[in-house]
Amino acid sequence: MNRNQLKGLFLGLTATCFWSSFYPVSRYLFGSEAEKFDELFVSFLRFAFAFLFLLPFLFRGDSLRKFCRNWKHDWGLFLFLSAVGIVGEGVLIFVATKYTTAARASLMANLSPVFTVLLSWLAGKEMLTGRKVTGMLLGFAGITTVVLSRGADIFTGGASTLCGDFLALGSGVCWAVYTVFGTKITEQYGGIFCTAVLFGLGTVLMIPVMLLAGSKISFDFPGTVWLGLLYLGCCTNGLANGAWYCALKYVKPSELGALGYVSAMITVTFSIVFLAEKITWLFALAIVMVLGGVSLMLSIGNKRKSCQASADGC
Repeated sequence: MNRNQLKGLFLGLTATCFWSSFYPVSRYLFGSEAEKFDELFVSFLRFAFAFLFLLPFLFRGDSLRKFCRNWKHDWGLFLFLSAVGIVGEGVLIFVATKYTTAARASLMANLSPVFTVLLSWLAGKEMLTGRKVTGMLLGFAGITTVVLSRGADIFTGGASTLCGDFLALGSGVCWAVYTVFGTKITEQYGGIFCTAVLFGLGTVLMIPVMLLAGSKISFDFPGTVWLGLLYLGCCTNGLANGAWYCALKYVKPSELGALGYVSAMITVTFSIVFLAEKITWLFALAIVMVLGGVSLMLSIGNKRKSCQASADGC
């Protein structure tokens, strides 16, 4: 393994660790400071911090010039993807950690590749093979097993986690929609440029969402909430995305693909160590089912095709 490969894997692992930490950090904020902030307003700030972190990437290369030339044609798709992939996915997964444990939220959200293949098939973009159908069935069996198992950490207090489980699952569906319909603009403009634009649009879209929901807008947060917000926005959204797309300059997408499975295990480890999450044998079986199903559905060829555009646009 040469120096560039090591650099790429280090960047990919850095992104994976930041993404994995999103769940326990969010869970801690809701568990210890939930009454001190409005989840929609906090999501708005998180998206804003991510956009500010990614802002310099808007001016790299010629992507901005392309966007200015084509915005009349592409603005609708950008708006749709920001509504679904940033606002929808981002709010659902964040609020999910209010009602379920970090490990359960991570596992349900990581089922998104199953929905991605299903949506690709429905959109006529991909064929279903026996391997993929088997993976889909195994993934859905894993969902059922998660629902049947009981989750607990230092914040559950015996409450049901079902609401949070299904919110996390909904975030996975949103991410699948973003993945399937975001391929075109990612190939055209580059992954990190699109991510920056979408976070900017997502921040703006949160304003009417907050107004309609009657959100409490206040900046009077404890220091722990501000630290958590900065970390979630700048690190788990901004820095993680930047590191991932830059990693694709040095290693093949297929070599980074395995880190997706590492992500769930890192989240479980963080949850056990910092949140005293209890992992039952039934939940451990669900982890094997979901990750096994996802691995069956992600063929190497598809991963190379879907990710190569991101590597070219970093």
